[in-house]
Amino acid sequence: MATRKKSSTGKPTKILPVRNENRGTGDKESAEYSEEVKRYHREYLRSLKTFEAPPADFDPRKARDRELLRYGFPRRPHAERERHLYSLWQKAYSRPIKPIMARLKIDEVLLHRYRRGRRVRDGRFAPGGWGGIIAQASDFGFSPPEPANTVYGEWMVPSMAPDFDNPNTAMTVGFWVGLDGSTNNQVLQAGTAATVTGENIKYWAWFEWFPDPPVRIMNFPIEPGDVITALVCAPQPTQGYVSMMNRQTGATTSIGIPPPAGISSLGTTAEWIVEGISADLPNWVIVGFHECTAGTKSHHMDLSHPSVTEISGATKDLTVAIAWQPNTVLVLWEGIR
Repeated sequence: MATRKKSSTGKPTKILPVRNENRGTGDKESAEYSEEVKRYHREYLRSLKTFEAPPADFDPRKARDRELLRYGFPRRPHAERERHLYSLWQKAYSRPIKPIMARLKIDEVLLHRYRRGRRVRDGRFAPGGWGGIIAQASDFGFSPPEPANTVYGEWMVPSMAPDFDNPNTAMTVGFWVGLDGSTNNQVLQAGTAATVTGENIKYWAWFEWFPDPPVRIMNFPIEPGDVITALVCAPQPTQGYVSMMNRQTGATTSIGIPPPAGISSLGTTAEWIVEGISADLPNWVIVGFHECTAGTKSHHMDLSHPSVTEISGATKDLTVAIAWQPNTVLVLWEGIR
């Protein structure tokens, strides 16, 4: 059953519905399982924190810390210790913005994503469905060691090519930044996605703390050519936070995310990734993640120690990922060559 119970801290703990493989597979059992999942999804959406829009004249650069917190804005980075993030924060809010209170829905497309096998790359295991760059916190030699708790990137939504040869085949790809997932079975991530079905192409924004379900932001429209910024944080190991902005429209929104049951952020890696969501993938040609930065509580992480991961195909890799110093990641589509 999809139920909640009280944890040792007195807070509700989410329990994922699990299909009992010993049960029959008849219509009644399938319907019961489906209702369990729907109840769990409704409950999960209620556990997410969205933030009301501030007054029209609100200026984050002049706001006090408690006001930023109230309206869900990212904290103001330290001007000296976090110079790169501080510069990006000031740049983001130096132009007109349109804060929105996010309307959320379980993302059924990403929920049923195709799972490619895992493969060894640079001596480590990496998901075969990821193409991009991974920065491992341990490679930076921080003393004492600290987990990554912040990752940022911005990219232009690629214009997807229609597929006239397969008008009835839906092909989906995702573009995101995230924490964890390369060396463990969880990932906190946020980004955009596109589905190509013949000439019909759809674009949207989403986030996820896997293994909890992915969530679509329904009132955050995006189009090809829009520059999207994504900040993903785990300010505490049991607290996730996502903030996204569309530079073209000025729309910005933030969401607080509880951890999956029994999981806390480990912060082993930060990533800038193109993910193959479906078995067959559309052609995005190239995408560039810019201003790529990550960090721990006390230290900055860059692309000086990159690990490359590629989307694997039947006979060859489908991507070429490049860490272009100092803060750009390029991911090229190679599926048609």
